[in-house]
Amino acid sequence: MNTLIPEQTIIATKASLETTFGLASKAFQGFEKLIELNAQTVKMTLAEAQEFAAKSVASKEPQAAFAGQAAQLQAGVQKAQAYWKHVNEIVSSTQAEFEAAAKNVFKQPSFDAKAFFANMSKNALPGGDAITAFWKSTFGAAGQTASVAYAAATKATKKVGETAVSDA
Repeated sequence: MNTLIPEQTIIATKASLETTFGLASKAFQGFEKLIELNAQTVKMTLAEAQEFAAKSVASKEPQAAFAGQAAQLQAGVQKAQAYWKHVNEIVSSTQAEFEAAAKNVFKQPSFDAKAFFANMSKNALPGGDAITAFWKSTFGAAGQTASVAYAAATKATKKVGETAVSDA
C-alpha cells in the first residue's frame, strides 16, 4: 500500500523533532545551572558582606578592620576563580552534550544520503530513473558540502568554548 508520505520521512521527522526538543532541554538545563550558581553566589556574598560589616562595626581597632578587609579581598579573588571554574564546567558539559547529540544525529540513517537515494531508486516510478539520477547527483554533492560544514561548525564550536574558557 502506497502512502503519500514515505515511512522513512516520518521516522526522520520524528527523530528530528526529538533531537530538537532534546537539545532545547539540555540548553535550558545548562541555563538553570548557571542561574542556580549565580543565586548561590549572590546569597553567599551578601551573607559574607553582612558578617564582615557587623565585625567591622563591632571592632574598636581600625587596624583589625583593615586586616579583615584585606583578608576579605583575598578570599574574594579565590571565590571569583572558583565561580568561573564552575561556569566553565557547566558550559563545557553542555557543549559536550551538544556535540554528542550532533554526532548521533549525523550518524542516523536519515542523514545518509546514499541510503536515502538507494531507497528512492528502488521505489522510483517507471521512467523516473532520470529524475532519481538528477537528485542523487545534486543531493550527493549537497551531502558532501554538509559534511564539510558540520566539520567546520564542530571546530568553530570547540574554538568558541576554548576562547570562553581562556577568557574566564
